[in-house]
Amino acid sequence: MIPIAHSARGGRPAQSYRDHICGVIEKVKGNLEALAPHIAKEKAELYSGILNSAAAFHDVGKLAGENQDVLYGRKQAKRLPIEHRDAGVKYLLGDKPECPEVTLVYSHHRPGLPDMYAHKVADTPFRFLTAMSDTDKNLCNYLRIHVKEIGELPEPTDRKAVKLSALEYRILLSCLVDADHSDTAGELLIGAEPRWEERRLRLDRYVQNLQGRTEQDSERNHLRTLLYQICKGAATDAVMEYCDSPVGTGKTTAVMAHMLKTAQAHHLRHIFVVLPYTNIISQTVEVLRKAVVLDGEDPEEVVAEHHHQADFEDPEYRRLATTWTAPIIVTTAVQFFETLAGNLPAKLRKLQQLPGSGIIFDEYHAALPVGLMLPAWKWITELASQWRCRICMCSATTVKFWESPAFQKQDRLCAVPLLPLEVSESLNAFEQSRVDLNAWSGNIPHFYGAVELAAYLNNYHGSKIVVLDTVQSAAAFAKFLHQQGYDVLHLSSALTPEDRERTIAKIERRLCSQSEFSKDWTLVATSCVECGMDFSFRCGFCELRSLQSYIQLSGRIRRNSEREYEDAVLVAFTITEDNFTVDSSFNDSKSVFRKMISSGRLSAVSVTEAVTEAFRQECKMRGALSEEICKADRLHEFETVAKKFRVIDEETVTVVASPTLATKIQAGEQVSAKELQRGSVNLRKSVLARLGLPDSELPMLSDLQYDAFLGYMKSLI
Repeated sequence: MIPIAHSARGGRPAQSYRDHICGVIEKVKGNLEALAPHIAKEKAELYSGILNSAAAFHDVGKLAGENQDVLYGRKQAKRLPIEHRDAGVKYLLGDKPECPEVTLVYSHHRPGLPDMYAHKVADTPFRFLTAMSDTDKNLCNYLRIHVKEIGELPEPTDRKAVKLSALEYRILLSCLVDADHSDTAGELLIGAEPRWEERRLRLDRYVQNLQGRTEQDSERNHLRTLLYQICKGAATDAVMEYCDSPVGTGKTTAVMAHMLKTAQAHHLRHIFVVLPYTNIISQTVEVLRKAVVLDGEDPEEVVAEHHHQADFEDPEYRRLATTWTAPIIVTTAVQFFETLAGNLPAKLRKLQQLPGSGIIFDEYHAALPVGLMLPAWKWITELASQWRCRICMCSATTVKFWESPAFQKQDRLCAVPLLPLEVSESLNAFEQSRVDLNAWSGNIPHFYGAVELAAYLNNYHGSKIVVLDTVQSAAAFAKFLHQQGYDVLHLSSALTPEDRERTIAKIERRLCSQSEFSKDWTLVATSCVECGMDFSFRCGFCELRSLQSYIQLSGRIRRNSEREYEDAVLVAFTITEDNFTVDSSFNDSKSVFRKMISSGRLSAVSVTEAVTEAFRQECKMRGALSEEICKADRLHEFETVAKKFRVIDEETVTVVASPTLATKIQAGEQVSAKELQRGSVNLRKSVLARLGLPDSELPMLSDLQYDAFLGYMKSLI
């Protein structure tokens, strides 16, 4: 019988071994051709040899008789009885301790890229103990069948002297896994055309229309116009740039104009917009879809939103996996950096789309904990120097961390300013007098319980925003205010993206309505609202957490310099409340902020000087930062890096929250990756256990566990 690589599944016929291997080889070639313009010629030749060998022999072990019995359905089993990677590993490895194609074959299924040293010193490196006896006995027979099906058998190459960086391994594995998964599913993932110049012109028209509808004589409008024109006309030579324009000056569109021009000049593949919080994504995506999508295009195919990790090993769910094929991808720092640090094939599949792209890190100061910034900087600089990515880091609270000695030791590549100094100073001078910041005076109130905090809020009128440190604290206080009869909305990552969008729409309607200006109402949220949200509240209140977050939140208070909000204030406070939780990861930043408040110098220095000093102090408190992760990455300890580089210090799971979506999945109906993203939440496994949900690939919440007000916190508080 003709050997097969995959059984019949989901209405698709069985796939022959020949068709699959040839298909993977062809798709790997296509992935490499897409990378080729953005890497050195000698690297392209090296990668081609590695990937062709890995593609040709990644499934040789499926030719085992016992495996064919299961694939044909003659025997029933949940998985193949003989680990099919072992045969390819043995053939390609020969007498070498390691070579890249062996590592790729070994890693194209779980457990993924391993800690390499342990394998190199093992008696049987990269082998699978349960399959070794079968492989040693039958490999010659498998190779004979392979030659019959595929053609001439190339000799294994001697690549033991090849030294690849950890990022190179991850990108090459991504090329192989994407080809494997795509061929298995019978799909070819192709995104919309970049059309960068047309999108830049479309953005120009969008911004002109916006300016025509706003108050032309306002100082803020003049500053927004200035910023856009400066960014639009800036040179595209720099590999790494930063933009330090303050909040409310239109950075999203201005920096996008610059990156579109850069993409056109350097033939970039994609533009990534990396944001610190999931809540910001929907608003940014909405703006970009209005601004750069051309007539006749599907907005979702041009500007893709990636809220949380949706990567699946099970072939049944692979079609729901998030890919990075659109011209513009908006994602979170968690997903972006944990993909760069990843070792699992499903997580890495999309990584091969990143080389040769433009990357905008919006509000980069909040992207990562201080302790993870050193390895992240290592990967960013390698993307810029070796993979021809173009980087722009934006923040209203710019921290020039790359000038610190620890970062200079990793790589001497520095970011250069996108804006001329005089423009930056002009923009920041306007920002100084907009809001009364209580931290500058050192008056930080403390509240004993939610009752005291609510009573304090009663002293202020109009629209109010209260930001608490954790998802549970925000949900608990929102529920308390609601039970006490207050007019309250709640916004955090406890909600699905579609419910967050509905809440944001309500907030925007109320903030823009003249009839609402004098009404008392409150938004309770987490730090997700500190960046990227086009909100303008009359008063703000936040738990004392960090200088950067405090200044960022001020951008949501009297954002447009409204005359009605001349008494605008932002109050930092501390609180003791049994129903609130404490995030210990903020301890260092809180301590530094308290010291700076006590010094009385905050009002005497610029924002950039203050936040840079806060960063230096946090680095001193943390000691060696993440040099341990950097060392592990240099040693190709992939599993260790993936475990230690956790923005969220616990494994998370995608959980379906939308009843409509759950019904469709349970009924076996087709569901797209976009639908899954919009109707689900990302939960820590400990929260999954508190909810009593199974630790399965795609668990689902019930109506008793989720609603549109409190999200998944409904049954937990």
